[in-house]
Amino acid sequence: VGMTMQEYAFRRSTNANPFPSMMGRVCPAPCQTGCNRNDVDDFVGINSVEQYIGDSAIAAGFKFEAPAELSGKKVAIVGGGPAGMAAAYQLRRMGHASTVFEQHPELGGMMRYGIPGYRVPRDKLGAEMQRIIDMGDITIKCNTTVGKDVTIETLESDFDAILWTVGCWNGRGLFVDKFAETPNCVSAVDFLEAYNKGTMKYTAPRVVCVGGGDTSVDVVSVSRRIGTLANYADTP
Repeated sequence: VGMTMQEYAFRRSTNANPFPSMMGRVCPAPCQTGCNRNDVDDFVGINSVEQYIGDSAIAAGFKFEAPAELSGKKVAIVGGGPAGMAAAYQLRRMGHASTVFEQHPELGGMMRYGIPGYRVPRDKLGAEMQRIIDMGDITIKCNTTVGKDVTIETLESDFDAILWTVGCWNGRGLFVDKFAETPNCVSAVDFLEAYNKGTMKYTAPRVVCVGGGDTSVDVVSVSRRIGTLANYADTP
């Protein structure tokens, strides 16, 4: 009562996942295969539903609610990707403050540095991150590497708990001898991170991509968009 369909859907869906706009764009949606609706006509297009919920919430300026009274507990979250920021969100709903330590210049983790911008619009990613920060008592420290810029001992003394949400940043090489020493070969994870960070220096006229999963499709799509331009940023 007194709530629009869009806001109701937003409140219900974000009980579990605070990133409906992102999820609607990148989830492979395995639930669609097992959807009961397949026995009638066709599955529920969950990606389209989630993207609509997320984009509508951003356009309407919906915010997350947080209890005014805090527990007094503080949690250090190592990693500012989807897991780390989802943790900050759920902890704040419970009344706990947190500090997120992120080694990259911006929040988002693999959503920002592992997936190209044409699949994950950076403005919408930023909006879903900011909505969590706006709950209050969530401190963000980017360009900060735990173990280098801040010690684990410091975190253990300053916080009641440490949550490690560092993601999976290690690509897998081919199962051949001395592959790590092979010139002109790079993992898909490193390739996409360099592209998304803007640190990629050059590419090649022809690229061979070994593998055919989601990450590989991103690699070949990025490569096709880059082409052979000296300055690939000219045609995003």
